[in-house]
Amino acid sequence: MVTKAIAGSARAAIAFIVATLIVYAAIVGTVIYQGIDDQHDRAEGTATAAAKAVTINTGWIVEVATQALRRMDSALGVEVRPNLTSTLSGVREALEGLPASAKAYIVAADGRTLYTTDPDFVDIDIRDREYFSEPAAGKHFFTSSLLISRIDGSEIFAFSRRLERGGVFIGVAVISFDADLLGELLESLDLGTGSTISILRSDGMLVARYPPADGPLDLAGHKLFTDLLPASGFGSYTARSPVDGVKRVVSYQTVPGTEMIALASVSTAETMWRFWRRVWIFLLIVIPTTFALALCAIWIIRLLQKDGRRKQELETALATNTMLFREIHHRVKNNMQSMQSLVRMQNLPQAIKNDIQSRFAAMSAVHEHMYNRDAYADLDAPAFIASITEKLVQAYGSKARLALDIDPLLIHHERATPLALLINEVVTNAFKYAERDRSDATISISLKGLSEGVARLVIADDGPGFDPDTVTKGMGTKIIRGMVMQLGGTQDYTFENGTMFSAEIQTGYPSVA
Repeated sequence: MVTKAIAGSARAAIAFIVATLIVYAAIVGTVIYQGIDDQHDRAEGTATAAAKAVTINTGWIVEVATQALRRMDSALGVEVRPNLTSTLSGVREALEGLPASAKAYIVAADGRTLYTTDPDFVDIDIRDREYFSEPAAGKHFFTSSLLISRIDGSEIFAFSRRLERGGVFIGVAVISFDADLLGELLESLDLGTGSTISILRSDGMLVARYPPADGPLDLAGHKLFTDLLPASGFGSYTARSPVDGVKRVVSYQTVPGTEMIALASVSTAETMWRFWRRVWIFLLIVIPTTFALALCAIWIIRLLQKDGRRKQELETALATNTMLFREIHHRVKNNMQSMQSLVRMQNLPQAIKNDIQSRFAAMSAVHEHMYNRDAYADLDAPAFIASITEKLVQAYGSKARLALDIDPLLIHHERATPLALLINEVVTNAFKYAERDRSDATISISLKGLSEGVARLVIADDGPGFDPDTVTKGMGTKIIRGMVMQLGGTQDYTFENGTMFSAEIQTGYPSVA
């Protein structure tokens, strides 16, 4: 039974550990899954905020370029004399507030450059460029797509304004910006590695991008222009970039009052790398803790198994000791009975034989009670006293009636033999000196608890009594006195309407002197 209990406890503990780990893994998995969704939402929010910043800066660039071009047109005057000092001064004032990398040009209708702020300028015919041909064809204000500079090979984009006097086209005013202008903005947004910002034209042409693209790019067939923009002027989506193939969360917004679209994108790999880095930091803390808890649980299981085995050993030892105690008390009881038989075989007066046999019987009853009831520490007073007195009645063949009134007390095993001998001697005296052949004779025995471990023993009969001066010198009286002393009590005889013996005795554990 103990082995089964040990195995059951171990299985229960193991099942608990496994269930805990499964629940824990499910919780961690749920948290990670939810974290991935949250991380995507955060990436989308970051991209949206960045797109708003790009929208504001793009609107500012367009507005600055528009105002500067208008002021350049005004500074040329009606007669358009660009070489005059006043004209040059007015043009320079018109360009104040532009970024340092911006360059201004005034190009005549025949392709000659009349004015420029480009220190590295080389006289190149730009009439084939859209920012010249479109205004020449009648467009008042034009925004170019991404261009490769013919002077230094850098990526640029330009804004141009048609110049005319009296309705006649006389040239264009141009302001160009380096595409790297977006680099400072991207750095300030701190979107992380792999992120980009871009400006597109409403026809799908790339105007500027940072990090730079390989060159001009037409995105008119991309889902941004085919599906998303027709439905809403702003939004977010996840896709692989047509420029470098990197998967990103992209947010877009149309720039109010312009034909421009601002984009900001956050690399999903970068986003998830940051997320997984936090997850791994979390797991580096949690996994050792979980492993330690598992080791503790295994250690506890081993302790439970060891404790179970120890209990099994103790139960086995207890069963062995119980058997040995039974055997010892059984053998003592048998030896007592053998001694009774030896006494009966002796040539002694019958009265002496009865006294000796009754004393052996009283001691034998103690051991018999112990091994029959497995009571090795405490004996049940009612059953114990009944077994002693029944044997006395049988031994003397008395017709007297025994009246027992015994409280349900426990008698310590070291008090049992003195108590048995005491009761044996007092009841034997009652049989001797009371009229035991009377059918109405009564011997009453009571044991009442007074306090913890202390009780009052009263044995009374309704016989004629006896002369204490005659009896006190006998062996029985000495035994009574000695047993009362062993029981740590006091005794008293009264002779009214018979004989009553009373004694206060200790029934509990003997005190240590």
